[in-house]
Amino acid sequence: MHSLASMVKMNKVNNNDTYWDRLVERVFQGDGSQKQTNEQPETQEEKDYQWARQTNEHLMQVFSWDRFDKKEAKFRLNYRLSRKDSLLQRFNRQVWMKAAVILLALITGALLHAILPGKKQETSYSEVTVPLGQMSQIQLPDGSVVWLNSGSVFKYPTSFDQKKREVFIDGEAFMEVAHNPKKPFVVNAPSFAVEVLGTSFNVDAYATDSYSSVTLVEGKVLLHANQEKQSQILVPGQRASIRNGKIDKLTEVDTEFYTSWKDEKIVFRQESLEEIARKMERWYNVEIQFKDESLKKLEFSGTFLKNKPVSQVLKSLSIMNDQIDFVTENRINQKNIIYIVKKNN
Repeated sequence: MHSLASMVKMNKVNNNDTYWDRLVERVFQGDGSQKQTNEQPETQEEKDYQWARQTNEHLMQVFSWDRFDKKEAKFRLNYRLSRKDSLLQRFNRQVWMKAAVILLALITGALLHAILPGKKQETSYSEVTVPLGQMSQIQLPDGSVVWLNSGSVFKYPTSFDQKKREVFIDGEAFMEVAHNPKKPFVVNAPSFAVEVLGTSFNVDAYATDSYSSVTLVEGKVLLHANQEKQSQILVPGQRASIRNGKIDKLTEVDTEFYTSWKDEKIVFRQESLEEIARKMERWYNVEIQFKDESLKKLEFSGTFLKNKPVSQVLKSLSIMNDQIDFVTENRINQKNIIYIVKKNN
């Protein structure tokens, strides 16, 4: 506060608190009663009032006092300051000093009263954590439906705001988003975000994994990668891979392969045993260890039902490849350990 006042004095701007409080009060009340006629010379006070009114209008546009949001206000201000034709950039030094006085009065004076009633309320969130070996399905406040895979954490507001529908995922989810062109649906994952209007898509984004993916079934989505600010539009049948916060590749795929888990099916297509083991750990809440590192590179294709016991799935894999065998160590109050070993032929 003192530094602002000092700057005002150095630049010989009228920093009389009472003077500016009176002008700010006039702006707040929309008082134009003292406006000069064309036949009368405009006084300095009237010039300051007109400037204060115009400045307030610009500030209202930048900060949206009716629904004040600090993050959004910062974004808008940065955006406007970065534009070459920005009105704010054309303010000279003396005008900025006046702006400092106006802001000081706004914080301490009558306009503070106007801001506080419209201040944005804290958003209340619900969080769903899906235990390993289980799945969950929820319906969001807008009617969108979300299927959550094992080990996923999903966070969403108890009610969406007026501008967008924003949710957060750490894990895997299939979403059928209710169409609303006026309120985009944004899914935030650890290393990227997906923006949609209404569509069906799969997000595989466990924070512990080295890569993530988005697979589009219907509609259209806009993918934003956190690193290098990459963006990519996806159309139905496309899958985008994200590695280390960057869009790695875009491929045409059979979407059923990436969404079958919600129908309680396990589908592999030329997938390494290491990757299969990682998924099975989540699906069946077990720990899988390799006794021979070379076995991790073996590839398998097949379809299994998730409601079948893990022992049955493992037996099927061992039948498909006679190099491998499985040994289970049952533990009390802990995850069972499954060892993948090389079969002695």
